[in-house]
Amino acid sequence: MENREPLEQPSAGADLEVPIGEEVEQLDGEEQEEYGVLREYFVTIIVCTIFALFVTTYVVHPMTVPTPSMEPTILVGDRLLIDKFTIRNSFKAGLPLTPRHSLGRGDIVVFKFPKQPEVLYVKRTIGLPGERLEIIDKTVHINGKALDEPYKFHSDDYVYSDRGQYHMFGGDFKRDNYGPIIIPEDSYFVMGDNRDDSADSRYFGLLPRLHVVGTPLFVFWSYEDDSDAYLRSSLPEIISLYAERIFFFLSRTRWSRMGQVVR
Repeated sequence: MENREPLEQPSAGADLEVPIGEEVEQLDGEEQEEYGVLREYFVTIIVCTIFALFVTTYVVHPMTVPTPSMEPTILVGDRLLIDKFTIRNSFKAGLPLTPRHSLGRGDIVVFKFPKQPEVLYVKRTIGLPGERLEIIDKTVHINGKALDEPYKFHSDDYVYSDRGQYHMFGGDFKRDNYGPIIIPEDSYFVMGDNRDDSADSRYFGLLPRLHVVGTPLFVFWSYEDDSDAYLRSSLPEIISLYAERIFFFLSRTRWSRMGQVVR
């Protein structure tokens, strides 16, 4: 018979197994660390997205003003931060220990355009529920008394008669003479400060309370856009518009308006 020597069994501490075991443990550790980092990033992104959606839906929201209806208070190209919580919190019982503000005369309000709810408008609250409102030769009268409005601006001195002459908007109401009407409950009469160039309650009717979104806080950026910038809708026009904003960012930004409180 062939003489065979017994095979030598490697010891538990042999060099053959130690590096293999160490390498496997090292790879497992790296995979777990990479998985942990990816999971952390994923959770962070989800949490930030939910928080951003909550904030923009219920607390604050940015808005760009495309038309001159509120000049000189708000200019074309002003970017506003809208408080969506304070006024809407006062419509109901309100949450305890949270800010509340009832909508009053003179408050600037952001709302859903009644005839196109996906579009936001910004105007000033002029008439309140239960009041009798009438406009006589450009002057607003509330309950028979002329309203003092230091914020309003008239770009056209001509006064349209209350008979036979309609404003360029082509509605049933007049620009300079309107009413009288009694404002029903849960409704408001809103007007632009630029009275001769504003599509407001004189033309689209009363503002329902449920359409109120909030009130502007301050201007976080103001850029001197062209007056027809909001009419550009095709892809080449939009690309050109954003290219202009990038190229003229420094020269057309109204630096003095940034941070200005809107009243």
